[in-house]
Amino acid sequence: MLGSDEKILLAINGLNGKSKILDMIMSWTVSDYLIPVCLCLTLLSIWFIGRNRTIRYRYQIGVFAALGAMALSSGISQLISALIERPRPFVTHELVVIFYRPTDFSFPSNPVAACFGVAAGVFTFNKRLGLLMFFASGLLAFSRIYVGVHYPSDVIMGAIIGICSIIPIYLARKIMEPMPTCFIKVARIFRLA
Repeated sequence: MLGSDEKILLAINGLNGKSKILDMIMSWTVSDYLIPVCLCLTLLSIWFIGRNRTIRYRYQIGVFAALGAMALSSGISQLISALIERPRPFVTHELVVIFYRPTDFSFPSNPVAACFGVAAGVFTFNKRLGLLMFFASGLLAFSRIYVGVHYPSDVIMGAIIGICSIIPIYLARKIMEPMPTCFIKVARIFRLA
């Protein structure tokens, strides 16, 4: 008897091959690079925008928080994955896989955790852009189920880890504050901030 995790996986993966356009979109968005790189390029552009120095400084501190959340969520995901060792769904089920077959463990989804960590970090200082990043991260999560490389619970746990990773970063901001400020001051000397 299949659990709800498997039923949802099979239902979503069962959409494979029914629409060439949807298959093409999912094959692009599932990539380990497209959405994560777009989010990081957005962070790079955020670094340089702002009407004045105060707003730019606030955005730059926010970029540090988003990168910290991304790193923390990736570390937590890797640790949990090593402890649980859940096989990929295409190993235990007959699925249509339109993506390469990763050899690491499935639970939780590290790319989803990292992207949701970045989105959560950006959401703390720019709600509209943060919501857009959450949407892109959600699209990545859905596409990883669609192509058969993750169970729904893998991406849900990845999203939870990513979103929650901003909390310790936010709480530790007073302790870590001198480091980003010093980095920004040095970057300004070289016209990099």
